[in-house]
Amino acid sequence: MITWANLRSSAALWLALPAMFYAGLYIDDAAYTAPSGYGVESGELAAYGVAIVASAVSGAAAWEAGRHRLLGAARTVGGRSLVQQLFRATTPVLLLHLFLVIGSLVMAHGAVDVWPSGAGLLAVAHLIVLPLGWLTIGWCLGTVLPRSIAAPLAAIGCWAWLSMPHTWSSPWVRHLGGFIDGASTVTDIRKPAVYVVPWLVVAGVALALWLFVHMRRRAWGAAACVLMLAITFVTGRALVADWGYQRPTSPRNVAMTCVGARPSVCVPPEYEQYAEQLRQDALVPLSRLEAVGVTPPRELRISSDAIPLKPGTWPLFWSLPPVQSQPNPAQYAVNLAQSAVVGTAVLAGGPDCRQPSVIASAWAALVIGVDEQSVRQAMLETDWVALQKIRRLPATEQLGWFDEAATSGGHCPRDTA
Repeated sequence: MITWANLRSSAALWLALPAMFYAGLYIDDAAYTAPSGYGVESGELAAYGVAIVASAVSGAAAWEAGRHRLLGAARTVGGRSLVQQLFRATTPVLLLHLFLVIGSLVMAHGAVDVWPSGAGLLAVAHLIVLPLGWLTIGWCLGTVLPRSIAAPLAAIGCWAWLSMPHTWSSPWVRHLGGFIDGASTVTDIRKPAVYVVPWLVVAGVALALWLFVHMRRRAWGAAACVLMLAITFVTGRALVADWGYQRPTSPRNVAMTCVGARPSVCVPPEYEQYAEQLRQDALVPLSRLEAVGVTPPRELRISSDAIPLKPGTWPLFWSLPPVQSQPNPAQYAVNLAQSAVVGTAVLAGGPDCRQPSVIASAWAALVIGVDEQSVRQAMLETDWVALQKIRRLPATEQLGWFDEAATSGGHCPRDTA
C-alpha cells in the first residue's frame, strides 16, 4: 500500500517514454549494418542508451529525494532500517530504470536479431550498474538542494559527463565516464576493465557525495568529500593512462567456420551464411592475381590483427553491409587486393601489420580489375604517378616490385615492422 501510494505521488515515471525515445535515438544511430546475430553486439548496442538512462535515473532520484525531504517521511518511520526506507523511497526511480533497461534490450534485439550473450552480458551489467551509481549521486544532490535545482543539475551533469569528454583532446577523460562508443568486433572483444573503471569512478563520486551529505555539519565532512574525489580521479587516470583514444581489446576465442578449399574461407560463426558466397566472389580476383605470378592463398580468414597469420593464409577484410543494402563487389575486390599484400608479406617472412602499402594495394586492385578511376580517386596524386611508372615496367619486374613492396615493411607501424 505504501509502495502504491509512493508510485502514484511520484513524477519519476513520467520520464519513461521521453527517455526511451532519446535512448532509442542513440541505439538506432549505432545500428547501421544488417542484423549480425552477434550476442556481444546486442549487449553493447543496448548499452549505447546509458547516457540517457543514467541521466533520467539521476534526475528522477534527485527529484524524489527532494520530495521526500519536504514530506519528512524518512524522519517518521524510524522503526524501519535505512535500507528499507531508501528502497521504498526510490521504488519509482528503480522501476523507471528497469523500464529503460528492458526497452534498450528490446531495441537492440530488433537491430541484431539476438539477445545479448557472452561478453555482451557485461555491457548489459554496465547499463544497470552505472545508472545505479548515478541514482545515488542524484539522491545525494536532492537531499541538500532544492529539487528544482538538484534534478536538472543531476540529469544535465550526468549527460555532460558521459557525452562531452568524447570531444576533448585528452583521451583518458573519456574512459572514466562510462559512455562507450564503438563496439567489439567479431574478432576482438573489449576487456572487462573498460566497464569496471567507470563503475569504480561513479562509486567513488557517489561515496564522496554521500560522505558530504551525512557529514556536512562536521568540520571534516567537506574535506573527506574532496579527498575521496581526488583519490577517485587520480586512481581512475592511472588505470586508463596508457589506453590512448582506443579502449583495450583482446582476441575473441571462438571456433571458426570454414568452407571450400583452395582457397578455404574461414569466418566467425555469425558470418557462416556468407562464407560460401565470399569464397565464390573471391575466385575470379584471385585467379587474376595468380595469372600475373602472385602466389594464391590456401585460406582466407577473418581473424584478429593480434593473431599472427600462418604462411599461405591471407586476412579477409570484410564486414556486414549497411542496413537495407547489398554487399559492394568493388569494395570486396579492393579488400582482396589489400589481403594480397599482407599475405604475400607473411609468405615471404615479412611483417604482418595488416596496414598494406597503398601503392602495392592499388597495383593489386588494378590487376584484379577494379575501375582505374576509382583507384586513382582513392590515392594521392604523387602515389598515382609512382604507380604509373611501375605499371610501365615489364610484367616480371612489376611482380618483383610487388613482392619487395609487400615485404619491405616501410608502410607498417614502427613497432610492427
